[in-house]
Amino acid sequence: MVANFNPIFTLTADVSTNNGTSFAGAMTTAAADYTGVSANYGLVHTAGADGSYVKRLRFKAIGTNVASVARIFINNGGVNTTATNNDLYGELSLPATTATNTAATVDLDYPMELQLPAGFRIFVGLGTTVAAGWDCMAIAGQY
Repeated sequence: MVANFNPIFTLTADVSTNNGTSFAGAMTTAAADYTGVSANYGLVHTAGADGSYVKRLRFKAIGTNVASVARIFINNGGVNTTATNNDLYGELSLPATTATNTAATVDLDYPMELQLPAGFRIFVGLGTTVAAGWDCMAIAGQY
């Protein structure tokens, strides 16, 4: 048996949108597919060289939106335009929201508790086009 010398605890906290490297801004455009190949899916998280741990995804309404659904895909590190590189991990219903100066817009958490191998990625897209958009960030850590 080979010993595992890598700790189970993450080395670096990662609470940005894709490690702070891309997908800045809100999702507004629909991606009406269940394969993850649409160009309208946003890259939310990438596992580093030693993999990563994703605790949850946080969705925040940016303003007034119609109801939609967030589709969450795990990608094996290959090109996401190839359906066999993506797996539909789950979906989250997103309610209609109304922007106001006297109340907060909704935050929604999608629990994951998932270890990702090196290079694996998480993509998220909407099922319905919305006006203001939704922001999504991974609450994660890199090994």
